Amino acid sequence: MPLIFDSIYVTASLFGSPYLLFKILTNKRYRSGLDQRFGIITERLSSKPGIWVHGASVGEIITAKSIIERIDEEFPEWETFISATTNTGFSVAERNFLNKNIFYFPLDLSWVTKKVILKKKPSFILLIELEIWPNFLISAFKKNIPVIIVNGRISNRSVKAYRVISRISKDFRNSLINEMNIYCARTELDAQRFRDLGIPGKQIFVTGTMKYDNIPTHIDENISKELAELFHINDDDLVLIGGSTHAGEEEILIRVFERLNKTYPNLKLILAPRHIERTGDVSRLIEKMGFVPVLKTEVERSHYKWQDTKKTIILIDTVGDLGTIYSLSNYVFVGKSLVPSGGQNMMEPAGLGSTVIFGPHTFNFKEEVDLLLKNNAAKVVKTEDELFETIEFFIKNPDVAKEMGLKAQKIVNEKRGATGRNIEIIRNIIKN
Repeated sequence: MPLIFDSIYVTASLFGSPYLLFKILTNKRYRSGLDQRFGIITERLSSKPGIWVHGASVGEIITAKSIIERIDEEFPEWETFISATTNTGFSVAERNFLNKNIFYFPLDLSWVTKKVILKKKPSFILLIELEIWPNFLISAFKKNIPVIIVNGRISNRSVKAYRVISRISKDFRNSLINEMNIYCARTELDAQRFRDLGIPGKQIFVTGTMKYDNIPTHIDENISKELAELFHINDDDLVLIGGSTHAGEEEILIRVFERLNKTYPNLKLILAPRHIERTGDVSRLIEKMGFVPVLKTEVERSHYKWQDTKKTIILIDTVGDLGTIYSLSNYVFVGKSLVPSGGQNMMEPAGLGSTVIFGPHTFNFKEEVDLLLKNNAAKVVKTEDELFETIEFFIKNPDVAKEMGLKAQKIVNEKRGATGRNIEIIRNIIKN
């Protein structure tokens, strides 16, 4: 049955091969880890039982941090090793887990997944959120390796897709409902969707969202002070951060900043594009609009000479720093939300008590958005003018802005604890 999925993947690759080949030849991002994706990885030689932790991208890797730390602390006789799918996820994993084996997740081809599982010899596999790849799951099932999903979320669309795959492949269905597997769902709705796939209820637990356990609610003052000095931000300055922005949003933020800066010259703008490879495009846009782009990597060089700070826009061109940089903010616009792309994680700035603003397109974070808006802990804007008016209102009413930030921070604190609930389940598995 795995041959069915292999055939689908190969056929899709053939149709897309000219495009894929072009991307591989011209874009380093597509070449990174290519050998590891095809199963060319080092064999795990440790005699310790192993836990393979997988997170697709940055968000999942950061979410995994608290649970990996707890496993390492409670079960030092076990070895954890980590895989990621995206380049940014891999980079963040390298930064956060210095002494661990980190590798790229294998392509979902049956012979590749079998090969990697044989080389890594996991005792069980821990998947963050929902990374169910048919051949990978089948390979784990055939080797009697339990799969635990934590922070599990599943959409209606995914339920429909997995139902179709289950009808096509008996192996996939058996691997999905395997009695050794455990599904730790974020919400009761996610749990019900797992049950709708035929997974027995005794294997499903509602443990909440681990992401809140990894969200900082305080950044060391010395670190924030160093960042402020690095970016020439004074105590009386106001800081607007555009976090995880996408194409089209930077231009809007720059125009809003330009309008506000005429009345409020102490307002500073920091832009952090979601994809670091867009740094060049955003830098050119800043220049085109009459401002001076200052890259974080540039100011980290001591010889950098600052120009007129009124025309300066700081551009973050590093990965994994945004959570700390948010500590400088008075107001944060969370990107991928003024464009119809689903939004980005607004709980990071919320945890630090920032005044959080985002656009209307946040369907990937519906639960978080509903929670914030219900408690008047964030503001949604639909247009450029609304964004301008909202930030100006907060500048004129600092007490209102501060109160909104504190409400957001309180929500994050109250939502903590999912990691402990997941650890309790993992503890039972390890001890058995």
